[in-house]
Amino acid sequence: MRHLKIVLVALSLVAGLSAASAQAVTLQIGSNAPVNSPWDLGVKRIAAEWSRISEGRVKVVFPKSVANSSMEDLIQKLKFTLDGAVLDTSGLGVIDKDVFFLSMPSVIRDDAEFDAAIAAALPILRKRLGDRYEIVAVAKAGWIRFFSNRPLRSPEDLRNLRMGVNRNMDALTKVMQSLGVRTVQADSASTLLQFNSGAMDAMYSSPLFVGALWSQYRRVVTHMTGFKVAPFFGAIIVNRRSWDRVPEALKPALREAAESICRDIGNEAARLEDEGIAAMTRGGLQVPPYAQADAAAWNELFSSTVEGFMADWYSREFTAAVYEAIGR
Repeated sequence: MRHLKIVLVALSLVAGLSAASAQAVTLQIGSNAPVNSPWDLGVKRIAAEWSRISEGRVKVVFPKSVANSSMEDLIQKLKFTLDGAVLDTSGLGVIDKDVFFLSMPSVIRDDAEFDAAIAAALPILRKRLGDRYEIVAVAKAGWIRFFSNRPLRSPEDLRNLRMGVNRNMDALTKVMQSLGVRTVQADSASTLLQFNSGAMDAMYSSPLFVGALWSQYRRVVTHMTGFKVAPFFGAIIVNRRSWDRVPEALKPALREAAESICRDIGNEAARLEDEGIAAMTRGGLQVPPYAQADAAAWNELFSSTVEGFMADWYSREFTAAVYEAIGR
């Protein structure tokens, strides 16, 4: 009888420890999304949904210590201290450079093409990165435009511009240079300083980003292209070692919730982008009239130029899958 009691006590302790461990999956996700932006509000919704779905067994926390980190810093911390991160295109491209292909000018031209391209790209990326990361969900966050301190009505207006390009986007740098643009290495933290110093005339950026800081940029940025250059998007990724701690039975529901909210993020970003452009226009930003003929000129220029660099920078497997998906 005494031995039976000991066994029962031991089993109850094991059960208690197992239950405790099942409830102890806390994921520290790094995000530098601006407070109250679609991404910030969206990932917080995902955290709440994951807690609800798992009945508290999967918790997501966002360390305040990384809120002002650059994409490069987030990636470094993802390797050592964070369980996951919210990365934009520039951060995802550091992990797999083929991601940058999706943000090259005129590769993707509308929302339908973006959805098709992501559907083709994700299986490839998940297979490649599967031993290191789980790509949980992807969301579009508007469209990249050219912003400048002078008119940008046609591709010819790019010539001799000093344009800021993310230091990690080597292929984009080469494309721009081949078109006569003088590129300047820049990131989100340095663009305003370089505009103010006269080192930069233009940048490749999102209206959501510029609009959020319009009170500062309105002094140095006067023009924006009507032409949508490329999609701006991001993803929630989790380290493989951390994702493996999440109960398998919960993963499908967690992914589905994240994907649903990411679609909402994309819709809200589109709405805010339109509102932001309208507000910046009222505040003095000039956007030239835009027609299909203009789109054809921009797309023809960029498509031929990008295709000339594709083989040197991106895998054939990836580019072929994307082009087939969008019917090009």
